[in-house]
Amino acid sequence: MPATMFTCPDGQTVDIDWCINVGCRMGRRCLSKRTLRMVAEQRTWTGEPSTTQLLKGTREAFLELTKEYSLTPDAELFRVLGSKAHAYLEGFTDNELTEERLHDSIGSGQFDFYDPEEQALYDTKTWGSFKVARALGYKSESKEVPTGEYYKTGDKKGQPKYKKVTTTVQGEPDMKDTEIQLNHYRMMLEAAGFPVKEMFVEAIIRDGNTYMAKNRGIERNGELIPVKILPDAEVREYLQAKRDALLTALETGEMPPPCTDEECWEGRKCNGYCRVSQFCDASGELMESEVINDGCKESKQEEETA
Repeated sequence: MPATMFTCPDGQTVDIDWCINVGCRMGRRCLSKRTLRMVAEQRTWTGEPSTTQLLKGTREAFLELTKEYSLTPDAELFRVLGSKAHAYLEGFTDNELTEERLHDSIGSGQFDFYDPEEQALYDTKTWGSFKVARALGYKSESKEVPTGEYYKTGDKKGQPKYKKVTTTVQGEPDMKDTEIQLNHYRMMLEAAGFPVKEMFVEAIIRDGNTYMAKNRGIERNGELIPVKILPDAEVREYLQAKRDALLTALETGEMPPPCTDEECWEGRKCNGYCRVSQFCDASGELMESEVINDGCKESKQEEETA
């Protein structure tokens, strides 16, 4: 079932319809009505899972479909940013395909942009520089280097002075979920008669041109990141297993096993970045409140609309 409440800036909850259609319980709105309507918009469950839904932990997806939970509007704004970027870019499509929802035996997925001339699939995402750096395989390394100066007094007199320097080194790209996501879109496109030779994430970097982004090796405000083509069998096996687990849990009403370490970011997602962690006994730090006070801040929810 969809979220039914908003969590206000003071930590209290309010019914979404009441907030938007009656008035603000705090006297002054935290965001405009149109933005709140966009935050509240959710995909209706039809019995067919989406690709992004299957990429979540099965327990998380199950709880979002079976529990009434709350959204924190401020924490959902990155998702809104992604939605607005998509809607704007769609107006610049020429003879290409864009924002089409496709279906197969696993579920459905809505790709962003397919260029038939290039036979290339693009997925636009509004990511922070940390995620972009991981997707590009950039890693930071720190080391002590001599400054050319020497201590003149004290116990270290005559010894060289050092300073810590952080450099960016090239490693392996880290974006498994994105690779699975785009490869599933590729498979559905090819089944519909549209061959795909290349795939890219078109990353719009939210904190581009900042000190933090540059320190991570990100010099631009946008990056076109290649996504590798995975074997169809590997993608199908992974998503089919996730689909079967989710549908079985919904049919039996039995809570699925806890999310894997990868799915819950080594437990970090459970504590402040998961909308339904209050209903999960495996979060490591249970919330005693009846409502979610933090919501999903800068979480993978941005990927659902990016």
